[in-house]
Amino acid sequence: MINNKSLHDFDASLAIIETNMKSYHSGVKSAYLPVAVELRKLLCDTQRGKDISLIKRIFPDLYFRPLLGKQENIDEHTTLYIPGRIQFGAKGGGGLSELFDESAPFISLDTWLQQKLFNTTITIRELIRSIADKEAAHSDEDYNPTLNTTKSVMIADDTLAANTILIIGRYVIKQVAIQLISNNISDIGEYVASEFRKYGRGIAVLNLAEFAAHFSKGISIKYEPSSVVNTYFERDTKYQTAALQIVQEYNPSKEFIVLMIDLNRGIWLLQQPLQRKS
Repeated sequence: MINNKSLHDFDASLAIIETNMKSYHSGVKSAYLPVAVELRKLLCDTQRGKDISLIKRIFPDLYFRPLLGKQENIDEHTTLYIPGRIQFGAKGGGGLSELFDESAPFISLDTWLQQKLFNTTITIRELIRSIADKEAAHSDEDYNPTLNTTKSVMIADDTLAANTILIIGRYVIKQVAIQLISNNISDIGEYVASEFRKYGRGIAVLNLAEFAAHFSKGISIKYEPSSVVNTYFERDTKYQTAALQIVQEYNPSKEFIVLMIDLNRGIWLLQQPLQRKS
């Protein structure tokens, strides 16, 4: 049984991440620091040697996709290996666009945290803990080796440390949303089937910023007819044709399409099996 304190704390953590993501993209570059503190609380918090990570209390079976690239490429001779994809804007700016391999099998949270991120010593856990413990919640006199490395590398207009923490924050919120969709697949399926009978072929839209800001209210999904799909891809037209094809070809008697709007306004399409209550 999940107690109210844990639910309240989880709700607050997601809302703090969402608020600071918004602040960061509005120009407050230090806003990645509170994101790191919340990620520590959610993913890798300890008390007297005991794991008290909040996410394990809420979603004990939550799994994650591994990093892009090959872990075996990182050895004792590696100074810096960046597993993600770097995207640069036409007018300057940009940053890391992806870190995780969405086509790879899921792994456990503990395994995910222990992945080598930039070299053999900087894991996902080590980066989160270093930023949260030595820069955000506390202020050490000097940077540790992890911060020395990740704050000395600039990608577009900010450090590797900031870029990476923000991607991890977005990814965690997305995985929580996907888990809740899975947990409530029958109810969502009933809603989508009902809307399909009214409006025909369409998509179930989930805004992850709204979801993170109001986690305790559950998943707020809005069914939209297929004619509006174009409007969601105005910023990313190279995926527009493929998205339209998916929406036109899915089998509404067996599946439905979730369109997720990421915290950075990116778009994800997720195919889900249509399950109804027995």
